Amino acid sequence: MKNLSRSSTGIDLNLIPVFIEVVRCGSMAKASSRLEMSRPAVSLALKRFGMLFNEPLFTRKGLFLEPTPYALRLTAEMEKLLGAIHDHIASTPAGAENLPAPEEDKATPVATTA
Repeated sequence: MKNLSRSSTGIDLNLIPVFIEVVRCGSMAKASSRLEMSRPAVSLALKRFGMLFNEPLFTRKGLFLEPTPYALRLTAEMEKLLGAIHDHIASTPAGAENLPAPEEDKATPVATTA
């Protein structure tokens, strides 16, 4: 199984909902209230998320943040992906017996001496 943890990919998936909420609200203040996060925490999360891309995600319009066309496309794709994840989790029975088996570890077994 691939290791997709933040330590191996450098991507913190917790930043995605913050980004989406700022796009929806148009301001960090409104997003921070809806997310129940402090404004500095939202600002830092948005800055960290923006560093993943080579394009600006917002332009400032007074007190508001206007998402760029790239940010709007990115938001639409991420909302679809998050929706699919939520749907999959909701449709999966509680028992683990219905989950696919993990890929076998392809490491070479260690020989033992008797």
